[in-house]
Amino acid sequence: MSHVVPRPYENLVDLRDRAREEVGKVVIGQDSAVDLLLVAALAQGHVLIEGPPGSAKTLLGRAMAHVLGAKFKRIQFTPDTTPDTITGMNTTRMGEAVFLPGAVFTNILLADEINRTPPRTQASLLEAMQERTVTVDGKTHRLPDPFLVIATQNPYEQEGIYPLPESQLDRFLFKINLEYTDAEHEIEMLRLPHTGVTPDMLGEIRSLLGIVGLDRARNELDETEVPRDVAEYIVKVVRATRDNPEVELGASSRAAIHLLSASKAEARLAGRNNVTVADVRSVAPYVLRHRLICRTGTTPDEALTSALNS
Repeated sequence: MSHVVPRPYENLVDLRDRAREEVGKVVIGQDSAVDLLLVAALAQGHVLIEGPPGSAKTLLGRAMAHVLGAKFKRIQFTPDTTPDTITGMNTTRMGEAVFLPGAVFTNILLADEINRTPPRTQASLLEAMQERTVTVDGKTHRLPDPFLVIATQNPYEQEGIYPLPESQLDRFLFKINLEYTDAEHEIEMLRLPHTGVTPDMLGEIRSLLGIVGLDRARNELDETEVPRDVAEYIVKVVRATRDNPEVELGASSRAAIHLLSASKAEARLAGRNNVTVADVRSVAPYVLRHRLICRTGTTPDEALTSALNS
């Protein structure tokens, strides 16, 4: 993690542009994903990044952690990863009970290949993601603030995979589908400094926020105006996913809150202090798509389009 003191930014629009610039030192052509990760950080939401092998999912997560300038941990999920690795455990030292914190005791947790660990271990993240606490042997421990999970998964894996349950997917503010970049961006990627096969610029990424900066930016979100017609539109969209006969499981009430928070951050990063319907429509696919379970013959995208136009 970079120890550079966070440099000031003019406003959240400037912050967005600088974040793209810094992440672009190691990840080329993913400005949209950078924007979404920044929105999630400001909205205090977790992110699931899905993409094929070698599409820079992990590198993007590490680069964003550097930009945010908060304490960072990475854990590689495997079939033998245990819940206490995530949450921590109680042990005895010199005759006294001692709690050993797990991986979640950080500001940014990069949960790599989260779908490669069994449901019992996946479930150990549920309380942390929702309550920002973990309970071990009946005692509750509060996590650092802020706390953000950036999880990755490969949709093309077939063996040894444990799909995330709906209850866990609903705790992710965004699901970002990361695709390979175009040919021109791949040429730029080849021109980046490398040490062997590894990009050599992670250490050059500057921290833009830090914990104090994140708090200040999040306070701006709380002051963002939400006109009544926009709030009504959010509720109509969410309820339309439930009323659609082709949708078996629609968006939850938590999804409506997530959609509102993401829309506020989207507005602020665009330089406005009020939310518009356009902001809602912009972030809705990333907030709602992964929460919808559709019947045969209908896709989440089709159900979402119907809800947005309802």
